[in-house]
Amino acid sequence: MYTLNGIMSMAQQSVNNNQIALNVVSNNIANLNTENYTRQKVDFAAIPPNDSFRWCSTNGDLLIGQGAEITGISTKRSEWLDNYYRSQSAPNGYYDQIGGMLNNMENLLNDELSANGLQQMFSDFFAASQALSSDPTNNAYKIAFIDAAQDVADMLNNMSKTVNSYITQAVGTFGDADSFEVSMIKTETDSLDAKLQQLAELNNLVAQNPDSNTVLDQRDALLDEISTMIPLNTTKNENGTVNVIIDGQTVVKGGEKRLTIEAVQGDDENHPVKIQLVDADGNIKSEDISDSLTDCGLSAILQAGEGDSFGYKTILNDLDKLASAFAQEMNRIQTQADANGTPMYIGPDGTLVESTTQFFVTKDGSADFTAGNITINQALIDDPTLVATARLDPNAADFDDKAVGNTGNMEQFNNLAKGKLTGLSLSDPPGEGMSIMDYLASLVSKIGSGVASIQNAADAQDAVMQQAQAQRDELYGVDLNEELADLIKYQRAYEASARLFNAANEMMQTIINLGT
Repeated sequence: MYTLNGIMSMAQQSVNNNQIALNVVSNNIANLNTENYTRQKVDFAAIPPNDSFRWCSTNGDLLIGQGAEITGISTKRSEWLDNYYRSQSAPNGYYDQIGGMLNNMENLLNDELSANGLQQMFSDFFAASQALSSDPTNNAYKIAFIDAAQDVADMLNNMSKTVNSYITQAVGTFGDADSFEVSMIKTETDSLDAKLQQLAELNNLVAQNPDSNTVLDQRDALLDEISTMIPLNTTKNENGTVNVIIDGQTVVKGGEKRLTIEAVQGDDENHPVKIQLVDADGNIKSEDISDSLTDCGLSAILQAGEGDSFGYKTILNDLDKLASAFAQEMNRIQTQADANGTPMYIGPDGTLVESTTQFFVTKDGSADFTAGNITINQALIDDPTLVATARLDPNAADFDDKAVGNTGNMEQFNNLAKGKLTGLSLSDPPGEGMSIMDYLASLVSKIGSGVASIQNAADAQDAVMQQAQAQRDELYGVDLNEELADLIKYQRAYEASARLFNAANEMMQTIINLGT
């Protein structure tokens, strides 16, 4: 081997080695802006000697190598760093997904709960109540009073419709299979399952060609995507493939996808979705993993549509509570006697008549009032004189059925502005109650505080995620300074190898010429 032919052979291999290295540098530079590309490097190794020089040394054999070879083209990936990045990616995916809910909440605050929204509607209602108190016989004031109450009901209806549309978008309408099929939770869970299938397929490619950096980059990018949707627990196999474990169940085992993850409708309106793990035979391996999900993309969607934490459902529940308390108190004042007397309206003959007509009814005929079903009794719209303005005891000795100027009942309507309603409370368990305006102010504060709290947490998490991303970019990304240094190094090595080859070739020609 240690001949001019051997020198030429080593030089030629070195030329080829450095040409490949220059190609790798060129590929790195070309992918400088390619997302999810991991910088590649050439791995060199010395070729050990298989012979020795005995004739040129008195001290024994001289072991000289046979040049260098390329053992592979590898990437600098850190399993620890990837795991850390993906552990932060799950909560980052949560806040990315919850961002849409925050925007909707802020719109609700600014448009419908603001001083120009529901608060203004109640202010107008109380103003109409005061006006009617000043002249309880004025039919125009009664119509304005009814219209103002209807405006409140309409605003509650619209807000309920808006919030319910957000819930439907997130998790579907409870009991409606069609809306569930196009909901975010269903489509996102189906997308997650498809990505897990794709992961198994990429695992197969990795097993077949473990040195394919392109496939490894694709798989790592896919794992990054999956980690935003659900907390990722992975283990690595000897052949380079990975396993994915969800809720203690192995969903992907190397190149095999063992379980399907799917979203199904639940049987509780406050818990409308179940996330299940199902095997190929349809056997349910995990009945519902949704409660065990920590902050991630899927849990953000679930939060939007469930009543257990701050989200659309909690806001809707608060609006329902307001509508119910308002409607029930209005109906009580309109129809129920108390220690102050019996509610009465001015009849067609100009005398007071005991009131039995409910002020509010439900659109769907149900017994419970909600923000979505509250509406003015059509009987009042048809005959505004049915509004009970007086409150007297018909059994009292001095009762006068012509006392149409009595405003005892209007005083109770007016007291709604500041009086505490036991059905109104934002605390759990309920407190002593709140006035309507205080409740509205507290609701605005609650939503604003909830939005701000999530936004602050999102900003903090974003900073952590950016730091993790920067660490990966520094290790995995293409650095032009490094590539320039390698370019010069490999270029010089290429030139030196070529010169060595030419020198050995010239020496060979000289020897040949000596023999002729």
